[in-house]
Amino acid sequence: MLTKLIGYEMKAFGRIILPLYAATIGMAIIMGVGIRVLDERLFSTLLGAVIIMIFVSLIIATMVMTGLLCVQRFYRNLLGNEGYLMFSLPAGTHQLILAKVLSSLIWALLGGLAGICTVLVMGLAAAPMQDTIRFFKEISIHLRMLSLGKEMGAVAVWFVILILVFVSALMHIYTAIAVGHQWTAHRVLGSVLAFFGIGIIRNTIGSLVGQIGYRSGWADFFLERFDGNLLLSWQFQVPVIVSTLLLIAVYSAVTWYFLDRRLNLE
Repeated sequence: MLTKLIGYEMKAFGRIILPLYAATIGMAIIMGVGIRVLDERLFSTLLGAVIIMIFVSLIIATMVMTGLLCVQRFYRNLLGNEGYLMFSLPAGTHQLILAKVLSSLIWALLGGLAGICTVLVMGLAAAPMQDTIRFFKEISIHLRMLSLGKEMGAVAVWFVILILVFVSALMHIYTAIAVGHQWTAHRVLGSVLAFFGIGIIRNTIGSLVGQIGYRSGWADFFLERFDGNLLLSWQFQVPVIVSTLLLIAVYSAVTWYFLDRRLNLE
């Protein structure tokens, strides 16, 4: 059932996001061809200014729409009129929540991939073939050198951390919506207040844990043992991963509780 839910979410996202991706890549091709044909003159003409404005607007619209859909699909699909249908399906509450999170994560990753493709397409359209081949050769050399060192593993770990941070931020919003929906009226206002309230509680607890770690000597214990760049050391990465996983677990539990035990669709 989970795969069906994710498939339904992917289609709902795709109907809006895919045309934006196609339009953005199309504008990137137009910009690249214009740069190759008109060179620097493209940016000094009215046509060039209009093309650049449309291109930037499409990028911003795609990012904003992706974020809005991540929130809107959760709110309308589970807590709006569609909620009566969704909670009547033979699926657990945890599956409904997980489907929203995974589909949002997939589209966020696809958005990043689409951004990379946009830059590459514009570069291929704007640069001569010889320069493009030389560019890819240099990139392959740098990647080969990176893979031979410890940095590649650290980059992979930070990629995982970014995914966890995205999920944590998304679950923060979902939790706030679930809490705010307990209000009998002005539920959007309740969700906004819950969002900031949860943030205050999280930051307060984080500060207290930091103070305890500092006073107990655990912070010095970790800092004394890192070698090289702090951001690339496990002494920094492991606490970030553990704390983010704890946040995700707490957000998930609270969201599940309100949707499963305190659901209010009236």
